Amino acid sequence: MALLYKNTYLYHGLTNAVYGVSRKERFHAVVRWVPDDMELLDVCCGDGTLATYLARGVNYRGLDQSPAFVRQAQALGRAVELFDVRAGDLPSADVVVCQVSLFQFYPQAESMLARLFDAARCRLVISESVFSLSQSRWSWLASVVAWGTKTKGMSADTFRFSASSLRQLFQPYGANLRHVAEVCNGRDWVYVLDKSPMVP
Repeated sequence: MALLYKNTYLYHGLTNAVYGVSRKERFHAVVRWVPDDMELLDVCCGDGTLATYLARGVNYRGLDQSPAFVRQAQALGRAVELFDVRAGDLPSADVVVCQVSLFQFYPQAESMLARLFDAARCRLVISESVFSLSQSRWSWLASVVAWGTKTKGMSADTFRFSASSLRQLFQPYGANLRHVAEVCNGRDWVYVLDKSPMVP
């Protein structure tokens, strides 16, 4: 387990420092695509912070492989379970969300995206960063960040998507593409794939 994912205070402190006030923008950009009274599965959810942005009628369920994050989430009353998405079959839900985590599955990101899409009964919402300190021009900083964020199964600890490689990843889902936009001053991109035309 990467150092960054062993301590929730360290994780939130670093992400707040990197994103600043724009961090909340990503959460708002994601939840606008989660209709009320739907079942939501949040994959690689951390401590379930997304749950605090959702409408009261949404049935939230989060999955994460970090025991520290799961303990913190449960202490806060959030429905988060310990789950290794590499090893287990994903449960289905009306809406599936995965935030800033696809890079961890490279070079199997395509198959992971397919699994997420299959798990979504109505809609899949993905946010992914196209900027990381692991790609800093200062090699020492890049090495430290890459080491601190590397999780089990990652074969390339400095890999991050670019805007163009992210577009290429989603190209096979063109018929399902409902929305795509950059957020957080271009740091992240949000992709929304619909499987049901009935979803608002």
